[in-house]
Amino acid sequence: MKPIYIPLFFLAICLQSCGLNEREKKAAQKEQELLAWEQRLKIKEQDLDNIKHALDSAKKQIDSVSTDNPAIIGKWSVKMSCTETSCEGSALGDTKTEQWEMSYKENHIVVKAYSGLVLTRVYTGSYKDNVLKIVEEKPNSDALISATLNFLAEGRMDGSREIVQKDCKIVYALNAKKLK
Repeated sequence: MKPIYIPLFFLAICLQSCGLNEREKKAAQKEQELLAWEQRLKIKEQDLDNIKHALDSAKKQIDSVSTDNPAIIGKWSVKMSCTETSCEGSALGDTKTEQWEMSYKENHIVVKAYSGLVLTRVYTGSYKDNVLKIVEEKPNSDALISATLNFLAEGRMDGSREIVQKDCKIVYALNAKKLK
């Protein structure tokens, strides 16, 4: 009776090992999927770190504020024209006009941008040596929006606005006239 058990024992081991190869293949496939997922997460984390560093450097520039020209305080009509784009949904030559309300708050310039009667964006920044530098106040946003304007003469400024997203960028030329 014992000689029958030995071949049955080896047969059972062979049958189990066949299923083992299939399980190993499935485990290896799951491991590859997890590695790919981990790589995608690392890339997203790097993108977020890059945006954070860009915001930090912009904030450092903003912290050196000066109030040497009170003539910029007030309401401005700002015309924007797209001069460079790599983002979908944006085209060269796109134009729009906003009303900007500029004020000082705790040694910083605060710019409230309105489209019609709707507040669309709030910037903070600095004004020094006839140059206004502002950044949008949304630190958790996927886009960094900043603008630089040069004070040309009483009631006029020219400059540019950049919208930097993780994989594209839009640049607008700005012309600002102070409203009376």
